[in-house]
Amino acid sequence: MTDRTAVFDLGSWSIKAGHAHSPLSVEADLPPLVTPTRVKVYDLSDGGAVDALMQGPEEPASQSQDQGGGGENGRASSPPPRDSAFAGRHFNESAPVENGVIRDWDQVEALWHYILYEQLGWEKGNEGSVLISEKVLASSKLQRELTTQLMFEKFNTSGLYMANQARLSLGSYGKVSGCVVDIGHGEVGVSCVTDGQLQAPSCERLPFGGKQLTDYFRAAPGIRATAGGAALTQKQLEDLKHECMEVSSSSQAYRQEVAAGERRAHILPDGTMVSIGAEAKEAGEILFQPQAFGFACMNIVDMIHASISWTSDLPVKKMLSESLLVVGCGSATRGLEQRLLSDCRLAFPPSFAPSLLRRPEYMPQTCPMYSAWVGGFIEAKLAFPQNQHITKYDYDEYGPNIIHKKAFL
Repeated sequence: MTDRTAVFDLGSWSIKAGHAHSPLSVEADLPPLVTPTRVKVYDLSDGGAVDALMQGPEEPASQSQDQGGGGENGRASSPPPRDSAFAGRHFNESAPVENGVIRDWDQVEALWHYILYEQLGWEKGNEGSVLISEKVLASSKLQRELTTQLMFEKFNTSGLYMANQARLSLGSYGKVSGCVVDIGHGEVGVSCVTDGQLQAPSCERLPFGGKQLTDYFRAAPGIRATAGGAALTQKQLEDLKHECMEVSSSSQAYRQEVAAGERRAHILPDGTMVSIGAEAKEAGEILFQPQAFGFACMNIVDMIHASISWTSDLPVKKMLSESLLVVGCGSATRGLEQRLLSDCRLAFPPSFAPSLLRRPEYMPQTCPMYSAWVGGFIEAKLAFPQNQHITKYDYDEYGPNIIHKKAFL
């Protein structure tokens, strides 16, 4: 069945998708498909609108302010428009998923339809099965039921399997226990998993993520294009964040580097030259000193310590502190792992030896950023052949509630 099994990792910034039969190797470019979790809502002359996926370099006329549920009058979902009639039309850009919570089901359905039928090659009447990674504490029982209903009634899937993102991330590293630090687009989350089971009392979250770090670059007065001093676009700010943001080795080193006031020129992928200085260090320091930047929350090291402290079992605490896993889009930030490890060693008692899990040599280079998808890719090869998934018969017999009885969340 895995030859027609699709693996989904639904994120606030992008959807990672691919077939479970894709080859897995160090050189493999996984996941095969990464598409933005964005929808264009075109305004038509007759007052209606068509939801379509983000494609091309166009800039939205305005940001959509309505993030509520779908089903409004005069709105319909469809695959990306190919008709030239859409050329030059104004549109609003909408984000149907926010921090793991689906805000607009019509738009998410349009996204899934586009991915399954146009990108992964499904055919009407010959659909396969689906594995979906789930951020358990971010979503709700209703969201899981609606997802199950949508998959079986709209997409006619032959099977559905839902699993927790933290557990899948550890699975991509060949582990069943550990403390997962997920630095995502909408938030930073820490979760402890022991023997393949998510420990809900251990879950902690910071109210900021990659989106807020990008906003910090936008608000920084010193970041401008050197030619003409123009403000940077959203795409340029994202590129600048991914290429320039870094974390100092310690808080003392951070103060020294900021006081030095050195600036450098950086060339973005589109050829724009940007002058950047202390902003690159300041953005990375937000994770370790959020109060200094206006966030009323604990820092990432304190959050890890609080998460591991959920249990009074000393051996379990030591095991979790020695199995720290940093994943998500922010895991590639230069200096992050070294700073995180050094600060954790100061925060934990001397008898603890905090350490980070390293990517196995046989896993692809993209594994840390897309660990939940890679873990789902591996689990799909085991779950579906062993009939651990929800079948069409199960759904017809018990309805959407079956997801609460037959899911590994």
